[in-house]
Amino acid sequence: MLSLAVIFPFLLAAVCALAARPLGRHTGWLAVLAFVPALALGLPLAGMPGATPVTEVTPWVAELDLHLRLRGDGFSLLFAVLIGLIGTLASVYSVTYLSAGEKFGRFYPYLLLFGGSMLGLVLSDNLPLLFMFWEMTSVTSFLLIGLWHTRPAARDGAVKAFLISALGGLGLLAAVAMLSIAGGTTTLSQLNLDAVRASPLFVPALLCTVLAAVTKSAQLPFHLWLPTAMEAPTPISAFLHSATMVKAGVVLVAKFGLIFGSSALWSGLLVPLGLATLFWGSWLALRQTDLKALLAYSTVSQLGLLMSLYGLASDEGRFAGTAHLLNHAAFKAALFFVVGIVDHETGTREIPQLRALGGLRRALPVTFLVAVVATLSMAGLPPLGGFVSKELFYEAMLHHGPGFILVAVAGSVLTFAYCWRLLSIFFTPAAPQPGPAVHEAPAGLYLPPLLLAGAAVLFGLLPQSAEWLTRTAASALRFTAYGEHLALWHGVNAALLLSLLTWALGSLVAAQAGRVSALQAALTPRWNANTAYYALSDGLRALASQLITHTQGLALPDQLRAMLLVVGALGGYAVWRSPQVFHSIGQLPLVTVPISVLLVAGAVGVVLSRNRLTAVVVTGLTGFGTAAAFLAFRAPDLALTQLLVEAVTVILFLLAFRYLPGVRDLPRTRGRLLLDGLLAGAAGLGATLLTLSSLRFLAPPISPYYVVNSYEGGGGKNAVNVLLVDFRGFDTLGEILVVGMVALAVVSLVQLGRPGQAPGKRPDDLELDATGPAAARQRRVRRGRGGRA
Repeated sequence: MLSLAVIFPFLLAAVCALAARPLGRHTGWLAVLAFVPALALGLPLAGMPGATPVTEVTPWVAELDLHLRLRGDGFSLLFAVLIGLIGTLASVYSVTYLSAGEKFGRFYPYLLLFGGSMLGLVLSDNLPLLFMFWEMTSVTSFLLIGLWHTRPAARDGAVKAFLISALGGLGLLAAVAMLSIAGGTTTLSQLNLDAVRASPLFVPALLCTVLAAVTKSAQLPFHLWLPTAMEAPTPISAFLHSATMVKAGVVLVAKFGLIFGSSALWSGLLVPLGLATLFWGSWLALRQTDLKALLAYSTVSQLGLLMSLYGLASDEGRFAGTAHLLNHAAFKAALFFVVGIVDHETGTREIPQLRALGGLRRALPVTFLVAVVATLSMAGLPPLGGFVSKELFYEAMLHHGPGFILVAVAGSVLTFAYCWRLLSIFFTPAAPQPGPAVHEAPAGLYLPPLLLAGAAVLFGLLPQSAEWLTRTAASALRFTAYGEHLALWHGVNAALLLSLLTWALGSLVAAQAGRVSALQAALTPRWNANTAYYALSDGLRALASQLITHTQGLALPDQLRAMLLVVGALGGYAVWRSPQVFHSIGQLPLVTVPISVLLVAGAVGVVLSRNRLTAVVVTGLTGFGTAAAFLAFRAPDLALTQLLVEAVTVILFLLAFRYLPGVRDLPRTRGRLLLDGLLAGAAGLGATLLTLSSLRFLAPPISPYYVVNSYEGGGGKNAVNVLLVDFRGFDTLGEILVVGMVALAVVSLVQLGRPGQAPGKRPDDLELDATGPAAARQRRVRRGRGGRA
């Protein structure tokens, strides 16, 4: 079941890629099936907690202790079901949201590849496998964010997300290697924790894990990639922000906290960092005018809250973190879907423009209801799920000092204020003149967020439901000793008083929005994470350009002279290390003499050629001379390969002959001509000496091993073939991949020149249909130019 849940999205991705053309937007219904096995994991989840985790092992590379080992403990299964649920709703939502002109052959396969990668990540019990799925989420999120690659902002967001995630991936790779060495195994659940904690690799592994987690979950100062990831279509944003990539770092902290939580350094890093991210994300969200940007920064803020809770590495922190993780998934996905509906129906996401429209709560009654429920849950108001988990957050921070609770309250006050800012688009009076024909969205758009809003209400009114779901992760995250705690009313306690203070201060901030905005503008620093990123990026680009210019020069002759000089120097180095290298010349067979003459004649002939055809023919002499040399040294297969290469080369030359420039002499002084001749001779002599030096082995040759084992071990009589396929199988595979990537790049370059492509086509035209926001935006523009003015 676990393997099927991970593999099925990958299989359906291939099917969707093939079926996208005939099915069009209805490919989304096919994509829904991909998450059925993940949703079916709810059956074993119902048996948690206390039940034995489900484990599936598929042997892969046993010599490296690398197996496809999946483990379904309570926390992993809970998160997998969450991925399946949000993935299903996002697919259903996309069927109505996307226009008929969208690239469905990319959208749904990318979405499913990403979903499968996340499922593999949360279910992996093998450390290298976990790292592999971690990197796959980075690659697939790059594809999703850059789906509308004709937009510069989409390309920038995709590159930024990938670079920062890749930095964290390097950290995770180092952490995985160190944990495997220190723990004695690559199986996460079987690590010898005592050995890991006693190892000198413990602290470096801890720091590398923190780096991986904070980059993936957009914690300070790596939060900059998440808002620019908003360039992805809205269903993808809902999937990314509520249940998948951005929570991968939180999942890592939750699981690895069982390893590193004993160290004060773990909590000392993660809790302050999470609280600082909570405050700063809320502060930035409050100043956004774009609804998706506001939600993006709110995600940064909420991820900081989750990181601080799991960073506590206590029973209380893990319980509260898991409870809030569920609530966050519900209200955040619902809000993204709501913003998508507003954009779809009005043609804008800008708050001032939406306020000017007026009367949205009457035009979009169902959307308004969902928005109110989800927003109030995010603000932490009763009787919703967000209030229940927010109380837990306050309780946890109260136990860790006044400084922590002060930042927690400040961040929550700003959260309350930006929630009101989001809702304010529905509470403006109707415009004096009729606005655009805004009407409620189709059921395919409002049913998914309506379901999630219902979950937010359920978690609040019946906290036992959230308690039961949270308890399924108790055994995996080891908070079974923490008693039942979720309730709507705990009496008048410190957490409730802090909530009342939060609502009062949040209302004050919302009421003084103008002054707060002016204060934010006045306090805006000149430098921030984004400006630092672009400065670093530009600096690296300039440094690379300068380095290339000063080491290789701009002229091809200068680069050739440098390479020839190096080859000649290496020949001198060979003579210095092995003066008897010249003795090997006497051991060469006599047949090499005419072959050498042929090779030298070919090389000299090319230099003296005065037209292209002669140069091509004479070049062939060197190739056929090389083939003759292979025959002389009893390598007929290599000789045949060389002959085929020569034949292909001649054909390519003939095909490209009319495009080749004419042969011409470079203007050179006699001194430069003499220098070039010396360098060419030195390079030829150096290459010869290097080759001769290689005939004298510094260690026993390994060729007899291949000759002996090719037939017995590899089952082949041709040692070269067996060597390529069996002994160097992975090298050959890598070479094939490189050639394949080059071929894809060539095909892409060739297609760029085809007529009929429209690189400058507006992405809005791809996303939205004639009744969508692009059309509405165009209508308003036309109205602004004419009728309304």
